[in-house]
Amino acid sequence: MKQSSVSWLTRAAYGVAGVVLFVLLWKASGYFAWVNPGTLPDPFKLPQAFMQEWSAGRLLPAIGSSLIHYFWGLGLGTLFGILFGLAAATIRPFDLLQAYLIRILRPIPPLAWVVFAIAWFKVSHAGAAFVISIGVFWINYYATASAVRNIDPRFYELARSFGQGSYWRRAISITLPAIAPGTLAGIRTGIGQAWMTLIAAELLGVPGMGQEMNAAAGVGAYEAVVVYMLAISLVYAVSDLIYVLIEKRVLAWRP
Repeated sequence: MKQSSVSWLTRAAYGVAGVVLFVLLWKASGYFAWVNPGTLPDPFKLPQAFMQEWSAGRLLPAIGSSLIHYFWGLGLGTLFGILFGLAAATIRPFDLLQAYLIRILRPIPPLAWVVFAIAWFKVSHAGAAFVISIGVFWINYYATASAVRNIDPRFYELARSFGQGSYWRRAISITLPAIAPGTLAGIRTGIGQAWMTLIAAELLGVPGMGQEMNAAAGVGAYEAVVVYMLAISLVYAVSDLIYVLIEKRVLAWRP
């Protein structure tokens, strides 16, 4: 069955059915003790747990706190990732200068920098943003550099023939428009990567959803842990939807 021939109603029905089956399997896992008793939250108790977190005044402040270092980390990682990726792919001396350094730093996971984040920024939004920005940086660095290197060299030759031979003129007339789809795809990936890094970054004690999850897990309130997991999923879905709308407008010229 071709995807184009499937109506939105059919896709929605299959999607809802998949969620229902997942919840039933989840419930069965606890009922038949397929996992250690007391370690798997009851999915039917999640609404009650949500109301408890809401009425206790913990949910919204945690989301707001997480968003502060999320957006700072996402913004800085995206900006510097794009700039460094663009420079590495277009400026030969800079590419040679940073080639070995990139190979040394790239395998180091963002969470390995938590120790230095605490030492440099203490327990603060800045420290969490620093850890988040590292993971986002690498995604945008490689997305931008790859997009630049995939540009057809004939475009640059054509630009030179029309008097656009300087670096900045070629960047504005050829490079930036050509890499827009690839770079924007990298930014979208970074939006998700930032959320995956955020919770671990908050383990250093910064207030946010990660800290609330850790506190709830410490007292065995696993339903509350899932509530914050679903809150992360919801906030990400909203941010991703907003970004897709912006991306479509920016790439409106693309057929």
